Amino acid sequence: MANPSIYLEIDASELQDKVNALKAVVTPERFNQIMYSIFQRTGGHVKMILRKDLPHEYHVKAGQISSAVGNAKMTSSAGGLGCTIPIRDSRGSIGGRYSASGGAHGWNSLRRKYRVKGRVVKAGVSTLPATMSSYGGQPPFRNLGSKLGGLTFTRAGKRRFPIKKVVGIAIPQMPMNRSEAEVQKDILEYMKQRIEHEFMRAMRV
Repeated sequence: MANPSIYLEIDASELQDKVNALKAVVTPERFNQIMYSIFQRTGGHVKMILRKDLPHEYHVKAGQISSAVGNAKMTSSAGGLGCTIPIRDSRGSIGGRYSASGGAHGWNSLRRKYRVKGRVVKAGVSTLPATMSSYGGQPPFRNLGSKLGGLTFTRAGKRRFPIKKVVGIAIPQMPMNRSEAEVQKDILEYMKQRIEHEFMRAMRV
């Protein structure tokens, strides 16, 4: 499974006035140094924010989040100031990263009727579709008697093989979905505090 990279984009336009105020009281060289420091600090702090915010909505561990988050980069355009954070991670398997229920032993896993359920979001248990149209139109199954019995698979077609692992949401998608509002708010608040701190320090010089 490929590990797609997604860039978490933070619209920091609302901080532009504070940035302009800081720019007015320091030299251009010092301003560039300060902004670089702010975005470096923000990049490091984003891991802490995501570690705190994402588990509010998803069944994901803090260590998994930390390893997925890269360093932040400052962006500037006619539209205003911004920040991008690369997040790279593969989609978690149902029955692996995300716990699952439902299944049977041996050939009964393919013959018996049951529904596979996964715990992906904190809002409740997700029941997988009776047929996985995005994989090949066959039912999901869990062979509890095999060494991979915890994982959920589906056939790619009507033949016995190949089979495909059934996966849930990846970490890069989480701050774009249910956690978006909380993540954006917390990152902007941290950036705001850093800019205000640097402004007050510049005024004391």
